[in-house]
Amino acid sequence: MVAVSGNTQYANQLDVTRNIRLLNLQLARQNQQLGSGRYADGLIGVSQRALELGQLKSELGTVNNYMSAVQTAQNRVNIYAITIEEIIDIATEAQDTMLKNRDAFFATTSAPRTQINTLLDRVGSLLQTKDGDRFLFGGTDYTVNPLNGQLSALPTTYAANAVPGAVGYPVPFAPAATSGTYPPAPHTAASFYLTTTGTLANTYNFNGITLYTDDNEQVTYGVSAAENGFQTLIDSMIRFRDATADIATNPANYQARVDNARTQLSTALTELKTIASRNGYKQQQLEEVMDRHNRSLDVLRTRIGRIENVDIAEVSVNIKNLQTSLEASYVITRDSLSLSLVNFLR
Repeated sequence: MVAVSGNTQYANQLDVTRNIRLLNLQLARQNQQLGSGRYADGLIGVSQRALELGQLKSELGTVNNYMSAVQTAQNRVNIYAITIEEIIDIATEAQDTMLKNRDAFFATTSAPRTQINTLLDRVGSLLQTKDGDRFLFGGTDYTVNPLNGQLSALPTTYAANAVPGAVGYPVPFAPAATSGTYPPAPHTAASFYLTTTGTLANTYNFNGITLYTDDNEQVTYGVSAAENGFQTLIDSMIRFRDATADIATNPANYQARVDNARTQLSTALTELKTIASRNGYKQQQLEEVMDRHNRSLDVLRTRIGRIENVDIAEVSVNIKNLQTSLEASYVITRDSLSLSLVNFLR
């Protein structure tokens, strides 16, 4: 009896058949890679670079998360920039209103108090700007409305015949300290324009919103309604509003008080531009962080692509070689099948 082993034609035919199956499998995978541009399923998992691929994809996800947070912060500082610019425009409009209404005779018919109250409420509305459920001008206490109602509803601060230049508060509307009981004397809750129901010290945290831009870097940003620029602006507008009590009874004092309010407003404009400049720096800083993360993404995607993506030219050559091998195997199979049984088993 003849054994089917060694180098008999039948044994060779079995080897050729197994080789054909393997070649077909390899050809199918190469065609899959050619169609998708990526390594076929299962090839990456057995690669020695599989661990590197996992680490790179993890880094990619981390960078994307940081970029999402930075984008949110960018949106907020952009809103700050637009809002501050609008407040500066209102301050300029208030300055024009004061100038036009400096003459007591003209002011008797132009309703300057109504005009300035309208501008006050526009400022107040902007200082209550929200991003989702966050009050952007609330400092670190951003869940609490930073303003104590409408600014036009603030009671008289500077009474009739008040001496021009007299300061109603140690710093316009600012408490004497940022901790303890608010508002301290001589303030009253009714006259204090900032909310006293929240944590006022947090409202005075002008630049205290912290953002992690990567594992080792933090950026702080934020603008608070408690900043001097806003306080000085509101104080100057209230000085003008309260001065209207002297229009009919003491026009000379009215003019002096208007001039004092305008001087205060000039200071406010300078302070507001300082706030805008600081926020602009944060815009630039966050933009640079975003650019850095975009460069990191490019590098990571390139490195991942080198592992996952196939070389199309190389795959095409492999397919050609596999097809040649398959054709040779089919020729061997054909020739083997044409042998007699005796020769086949020989």
